[in-house]
Amino acid sequence: MTTNSGRWRLFASASVLVLTLASCSSNGDGDDGGSFTFVGAGGSYQEAQTIAFIEPFMAETGVTIHQHSPLSYSQLRAQVDAGNVTWDVMEAFPYFAHQYCGEYLEKIDYDVVDVSRVEEGLWSDCAVPNMKSAFILVYNTDTYGDNPPQSWVDFFDTENFPGTRAVQNDVNQATLEVALLADGVAPEDLYPIDYDRAFAKLDTIRDDLVFMESGADQQEAMTNGSVDMVLAWPGRAYEAAANGAPIAPVWNQAIFYHDVFVVPKGTKNYDLVMEFLAYVVTAEAQETLTENIPYAPINVDAEPDVSELERAYLPLGQDEGTGLWRDEEWWAENLDEATERWTEWAAS
Repeated sequence: MTTNSGRWRLFASASVLVLTLASCSSNGDGDDGGSFTFVGAGGSYQEAQTIAFIEPFMAETGVTIHQHSPLSYSQLRAQVDAGNVTWDVMEAFPYFAHQYCGEYLEKIDYDVVDVSRVEEGLWSDCAVPNMKSAFILVYNTDTYGDNPPQSWVDFFDTENFPGTRAVQNDVNQATLEVALLADGVAPEDLYPIDYDRAFAKLDTIRDDLVFMESGADQQEAMTNGSVDMVLAWPGRAYEAAANGAPIAPVWNQAIFYHDVFVVPKGTKNYDLVMEFLAYVVTAEAQETLTENIPYAPINVDAEPDVSELERAYLPLGQDEGTGLWRDEEWWAENLDEATERWTEWAAS
């Protein structure tokens, strides 16, 4: 499955950032410090990673990093199966790392990659975290005035909070989780997901539900006021707010998630990549990333310099006691079935 759709269209620019040449992953390439290939999601996300991770690491080490986008899980697997691995480190969802650790992905050398100041639980045998964010409720302040929604219960309450609701047309975008939370399921009991209960709850707002196909759709809907509540990506909501949209976030019951870097099995540049990943998790690198795109740092010592508005859309401690982390291991084991169930329901 390719993953250049959905949430990773966040801030996507019209042009691809950088494309690698066919010889990108050769060990020397004539560079004094060696070279390797980085595979990202493209757009402004990869631009921010370039500023925060890639350019400083190259300047410090003399290593040349070639870039490629978009990322593709199927292409990574094909390279490994063919024994011709030309990619060295790739952006991924954590569930992919759980699915293919040791088979298609190298294990991380945590003697080199120091995660002692990284938030607990965000790394795994084959994945190093590079940012964190959340799925949150965002509402139109003009619509709800002095009586704003405060939880997912309100998102599903069309009597007291009339209006259109928007969700991504993708099962892995927290829609099932928030439906169950709204139906009274305790956070600790969300997994395994009860499909029947979740879809039954979603049926109660089906007539008021709008499906978004991309982050651009989501941002535009918040900006033009065509929807009243959104199960939103904070970065897209921030961009809409920065452009004058009358919206506000609700951090109560946020669903936290993180992205990771993974290393294809058989990379010829394993040691260089471990040094790169060690830099990625430092406080300095994490601060710079957040200062260039609205994703929060995973290093607990990072103190990014951001505006008050941007801070409102970053998971930097707001209501984290009421939020919960998505269970990536469950999603690794159940993504195919969940996608099939979602596709059937969305088309019904």
